Amino acid sequence: MNNGDKVGKRIAMLRKEKKFSQEELAERLHVSAQAVSKWETGKSLPETATLPLLSTILGHSIDSILMPQELIILSACYTDGQESHEVTHFLNQFVVGNQLTFPVSEQTLPFKIQSDRLKVLLVKYETPSGVYSDYALKGDTLTIGIDSQTFMTKDGELDFIFAAYGNETAYLNVMKKMTHLQYFRWDQFQANHEVFPSLIDNEGQDYLLLIYRNAEGLHAVSCREGERIRYSPDRMSLFWYDDSSESYIIEQVDRLGFGKGMDCSWGGAMYLSLKSMGVQTSYEKIMGVSGACWRISFTPAWDYSSADALVAYDYAVPAFAAYGFQPIWADRISQKERKAEKQQVLASIRKHQLPIAINLRVAPEWGVITGYLNNGNTLLCRSYFDDETFRDLHDDPEFQASMEESKGYLYVDQWPFAMVRFGDQGPVPSDFDNLLRSLHTKVDSMSQTENRGYRMGYAALETWREGLLDEAWYRTAEDSDISRRLSVNHFCMMALTDARKCAAAYLRDSLFIPQGEYVSQQLSELAKIYDTVYSRLSAFYEAMPSDETLKTSFSVRQAWSNEQRAEQAQLLEWMANLERQGDELARLVLENANNRLASDKR
Repeated sequence: MNNGDKVGKRIAMLRKEKKFSQEELAERLHVSAQAVSKWETGKSLPETATLPLLSTILGHSIDSILMPQELIILSACYTDGQESHEVTHFLNQFVVGNQLTFPVSEQTLPFKIQSDRLKVLLVKYETPSGVYSDYALKGDTLTIGIDSQTFMTKDGELDFIFAAYGNETAYLNVMKKMTHLQYFRWDQFQANHEVFPSLIDNEGQDYLLLIYRNAEGLHAVSCREGERIRYSPDRMSLFWYDDSSESYIIEQVDRLGFGKGMDCSWGGAMYLSLKSMGVQTSYEKIMGVSGACWRISFTPAWDYSSADALVAYDYAVPAFAAYGFQPIWADRISQKERKAEKQQVLASIRKHQLPIAINLRVAPEWGVITGYLNNGNTLLCRSYFDDETFRDLHDDPEFQASMEESKGYLYVDQWPFAMVRFGDQGPVPSDFDNLLRSLHTKVDSMSQTENRGYRMGYAALETWREGLLDEAWYRTAEDSDISRRLSVNHFCMMALTDARKCAAAYLRDSLFIPQGEYVSQQLSELAKIYDTVYSRLSAFYEAMPSDETLKTSFSVRQAWSNEQRAEQAQLLEWMANLERQGDELARLVLENANNRLASDKR
């Protein structure tokens, strides 16, 4: 293996460790996804100017990326089961001669944790023989070499590695007790002296510390006496839970917002909800399997709601089906029904299933409910309008105090007019079955003409074009009306560009799905079409007039000229022609797949 291959393999490993897709890493680095792919396959190396940002994003030094050692620390954190500090880059500095010998103490580590809980260093590392994990308690020495083969990752349900009851001064090993409790498959258990043995002479607070492994590596969770630890619904993770607080908050749910690579608010909310349940997926895949990557709707009234993925076509049903779930809708329910529905929402949150809802705060876009306070009287959320609030109230002490209580989530301001929860999970369809369903959705949704006042598919593109070319309207319209139409136009182009970005990414990934030669050629041609469509849409979107343009322009008519609108209308016409080619290829894939299925049955 040459050095380029080693560097590429290292970049791919570190990217996956951070849970980035190639597209996500590319966006953060301001390069193309093809560039990242070339690095990872050893066809090229990152440009020198890109290396500092790549190092920062991956959390590894430039040397460890470009001069891969045989032993590398992929991730490391110092934790007491509640508070955690990442020390990956710091620990890699102590790898000498493919050997790590590190005494774990707060004199050797760059962070201190002010608690009397047991503390542990968790490490995930790679050697020529594979990827492993290890741990060392505070006061012990962690020793790893290229021949070390400690704990491998574990698919399926979690597995306990270490358990202790007590505190930093004195504790008992309670692994036998945890093995016993695991047999009964409880959903949760409470840390108390009835369940766990306690030292007679221990006068301090007792804590339960659990170290377990799952498909991602080693993790630690801790709770004090009287508190509870819960399993996630898939029994692959553990979470601390305090009964006495009458609150439940799912922590570390990512922020939402436009311009962060997930510009379909419904798709972004769906991604966060699946991620909180431990489902391994990506935003682009959700958009692909749902068919929302093919979406296009537009209203003659020129409204922002045209960009909503679900406004004119139901992409939610195939999305839930692709992951084996049944959706449970609460759509425009009466006030009498809300009390019962809220209890179902609280139950979903306790199972780490984030309800997806629209109009949680500020404006009708999709978001997720992330927890509750005061026995459910206060709901918490992530929405696409949070960043402005965080920015405006950054220095407000009262706001910051409330954020400590809510774990960094804003309050839900109003009952959502539409909400969907996750029902039971059944069999998960194959990737190829999901692909065929997505292509069927493409053909069907593009052929529709109107629903609920919104034009769809080719009719939507034509309505949009006609509005752009209606020079008589722009001559007589008020500046404020033109400004609003410019803003709607930019928002809808953002949604369209995001959708076709996802279509291109989903089709590229689908080329690796086992499918047989009978559809591979058509699928490959379809992928090329949407790479082309996204490339041109993206370039146009980056340069087109927006609300920001108006701040520096003499007038809106100067900012958004007839020539610019004509150029966009021509782009939409060009896109419609390629979309029709895409439809024909999609039909061929579906037809060939059906013929192959019929042949196999004979």
